[in-house]
Amino acid sequence: MKLLKRLFCLLVSLTLMLSLAGGALAADDLSQEANLVFYVMGDAPKDEAVVEDAINAILKEKFNATIDFQFSTWTDFTQKYNTQLTSGGADLIYIANWLDYGLLARAGAFLELDDLLNEYAPELRALAGEDMLNMCRVEGELYAVPALWPEYVPLGIKYREDLRAKYDLPYPDSLEHIEAYFAGVKEHEPDQVILRATASESANSLNVAFDTANIFNIKYPWVAGNALPYGLAANYDTPDQVYDYWFSDDFVEDMKLMKKWADMGFWSKSALSDTNDSEAYDNGLAIAEVAGMNPNKQISSANNFAKDHPDWESAYITYGEVTGVMYPGHATQNGTAIVRGTKYPERCAMVLNYLMTNQEMNNLVQYGIEGKHYEVVDGIYQNLDENFLYENFNTWNLRVNDYKLPQESDVALQAMFDRYNEIGAKSKFPNVNIYGGFTEDYSEYEFQRTAVSNVMRQYLAPIQAGLIDDVDAAVAEFRQKVTEAGLQDCRDGFTEQWKAYCEEYGYQ
Repeated sequence: MKLLKRLFCLLVSLTLMLSLAGGALAADDLSQEANLVFYVMGDAPKDEAVVEDAINAILKEKFNATIDFQFSTWTDFTQKYNTQLTSGGADLIYIANWLDYGLLARAGAFLELDDLLNEYAPELRALAGEDMLNMCRVEGELYAVPALWPEYVPLGIKYREDLRAKYDLPYPDSLEHIEAYFAGVKEHEPDQVILRATASESANSLNVAFDTANIFNIKYPWVAGNALPYGLAANYDTPDQVYDYWFSDDFVEDMKLMKKWADMGFWSKSALSDTNDSEAYDNGLAIAEVAGMNPNKQISSANNFAKDHPDWESAYITYGEVTGVMYPGHATQNGTAIVRGTKYPERCAMVLNYLMTNQEMNNLVQYGIEGKHYEVVDGIYQNLDENFLYENFNTWNLRVNDYKLPQESDVALQAMFDRYNEIGAKSKFPNVNIYGGFTEDYSEYEFQRTAVSNVMRQYLAPIQAGLIDDVDAAVAEFRQKVTEAGLQDCRDGFTEQWKAYCEEYGYQ
């Protein structure tokens, strides 16, 4: 475990000891006002105080409590997030698997919730259901309550459908068709950039080192978005049967395809040093995106096109529509925890219960004040005031399916979700996000893990970007370097944990 994480665990432990020394508020004593801090992600809305005042007028009367929503902003949010946990600044906090929920739960950052829910939030427990709650357990303990809106965020390809139709090109629903689509546009419009490709930030998670390598999700029915870490892979129908991808013939074949595409000019020869341009596709600086895409981003691009370029059309193909591997986001994709060390654990449970089981309160938190910030027309949310937009508190963790007001764009989004649900229902594990609940403990091989990550950036990234002369020679060198870095230690440690996880949840 990294030094920072060791320090974090120590600070969490100290916070816990201090909280136990001070004692908690008696469960049935509401005479003392509880001023709760609810830490969420992103930036604060302009009308934060206006909406908080409306929320707190209700909470003060019912629970003698108030909520102060505090925001991470999107700058250095990971460091700020951990500071909230170690400083005792927050009482309730947004959690997510992408924010190391499992690791933080193991470190003691959050309170166990079973008893609190049973006594102070039975309605919320019933609404969530045990299946959803069990997905939030870490080593058998429940530390978070999930959002209660099933959201599909499958990876896929966002592409210019108007150009495909204009030049009568194939739909990019296979590697062969993707190549034909890209090549066809380049033939007719030589100056048009095909992909704005960059070195992948996900190298830190030991998956891929160049973002366009995500494209191989359309070829393999992998259990996770980019296969497993360390060049391992497992197919969704047989998740506990781990196999080697980096040292396979398939890997060499795939890397030769990447070189072919690079030589065809599908991305810049300076791609490894280019920075990510999140607006390149919407501005016409690329005709497709293949990494980090999901249905919500497709809807956003479609809306931008309709507003700024009505003659353009954006379309989306998920990898799962080709491979049959489809599932909604894991329960820990968005959730809420009570921070260990809070003075008011019972009050936190009461308030969280009310926020998620009372429709009027849930709508107030998510959309602001009806009649001032929004109205509902024919069942559709309409914004009235840009000072508080849709879900402007970024409380995605408080979404409840029965209360969620649809926007106009949600009509198209829901149609996509319905289609994905049908695909996922036909799989071996119907609509189950197998990988999303797994948390790797790499404390025993952290040095090797860092070394493998460095080798990926130095040797794998150029191969996946096709920016090498001899694929076979480059792959051989990468395999040698990554082996010397301690790859096998990482693989052994990961595989042992992964197989135990699959056995525990019956993913076999």
